[in-house]
Amino acid sequence: MKTFLIAFGTWFLTNLIGAFVLKFLGIQVSEGLVLVLNIITISFAIFVALSIRRRQLKKRKEEEELNSVAAEEDVSSEPTPPMKDVLSFELAGLYYRPKKVKERAKELMSNESVFLKKDPTNPHDPNAIRVYSYDDIHLGYVPKYLCSEILEYMDRENASIAYVDYISYGREDYPFVHLYFPIY
Repeated sequence: MKTFLIAFGTWFLTNLIGAFVLKFLGIQVSEGLVLVLNIITISFAIFVALSIRRRQLKKRKEEEELNSVAAEEDVSSEPTPPMKDVLSFELAGLYYRPKKVKERAKELMSNESVFLKKDPTNPHDPNAIRVYSYDDIHLGYVPKYLCSEILEYMDRENASIAYVDYISYGREDYPFVHLYFPIY
């Protein structure tokens, strides 16, 4: 119905403008000229209406594809099933980090790499391990209960990369970053 209304409106406006131009130029209109002008304006109206309809259908198809991809790849709410042995944990200490760090944590994507660095000068725990984003922002720490196990593995295998599993949210849109550390 929309396509018909667009075609009719285009035809009507084209005829109106054509009649005005012919009258302005002082051209006498014969039956043959009216028939030719009607064929031209109807063809133009159909072309415009179909072009608009084709654009609408293309846009709808693109939106549906984006929605289906987003539904298949929801990176912020569904945990990633581990492919090998992993140590899964929630990033510790993010609550105490500055607001810009929390905002950066919200931008993390599933399976994004984060880097682990030893923090032997930490006054609370000499086994502490800092967690950094790829752009070198200190996000927080590995939980204390896992530090000795991960440190041992880091020393033995020279591994220092963990991955974002998923992000969940608590009160006041505060992010809880869930990570995993693969053990090969």
